[in-house]
Amino acid sequence: MTNTTYTLTKEELQELINQAVITVTSSIQLIPELISENELSKRLNLSKVTLHKYRKDDIIPYLRIGRTIRYNYKEVLTSIKTKK
Repeated sequence: MTNTTYTLTKEELQELINQAVITVTSSIQLIPELISENELSKRLNLSKVTLHKYRKDDIIPYLRIGRTIRYNYKEVLTSIKTKK
């Protein structure tokens, strides 16, 4: 086995590191933004009663985490557009 030595400038090394970081982070799926009922109510300008009705009628998706309910904002927007 032969050892090979490479000589890089500081800038070349930085570019290699940047490319490696971009490659790794571009393949990672981002965690969806989960928001509370209060936040969703404010963003959509809907009452909590309306949100409850939408949940009950399967108009909007939600997650129950323990005793709290959370919403993926992007999924909610998509659902409202397609199911309403």
